[in-house]
Amino acid sequence: MERRTPTPWSVTNGLLFGVAAGVLLALAETALAVAAGDSPFYPVRMSAAVVLGTPAFTPQVSTGLAVAVGLAVHLAISAGWGLVYSLLDALLPTDGRGRWEFQAAVGMLFGIFVWLVDFQFLARGYFPWFLDAPQFLQIVWHALFMGLPLALLFTAAERRRTPLVQSSP
Repeated sequence: MERRTPTPWSVTNGLLFGVAAGVLLALAETALAVAAGDSPFYPVRMSAAVVLGTPAFTPQVSTGLAVAVGLAVHLAISAGWGLVYSLLDALLPTDGRGRWEFQAAVGMLFGIFVWLVDFQFLARGYFPWFLDAPQFLQIVWHALFMGLPLALLFTAAERRRTPLVQSSP
């Protein structure tokens, strides 16, 4: 039976892969907003409101400032979640880390976990405007556009950095 060598936990991979997944999620959220008839800037204003408060939804805050602050907040949170996934990835069985289907399942469950923490715990207490978004679509979006890309990026990194080794008979 072939096994992979253990993969060290990587802060760099976690942060970079988290940002990459965050970009995909931001684009998907923008597409969802446009499809719902909202402004394409509504999702970034929601993120900007985490720092700027509810004035982020008014003309008091320019679109440029809302985009800058909203993207910074969204990508910082995404990088943090990428770091958490990196910790989780280090705990996965070594023979599962390089398997696409295994990582995809773990990643999508992780995306649902991210939605649960961000939308159902934090938003309910501190940022209620996030609850205005259709929650079922948010679960799906977080699984497909946050968790899945993270998983696939980690799988690809695992396959690049850890060649298969032959186990002795």
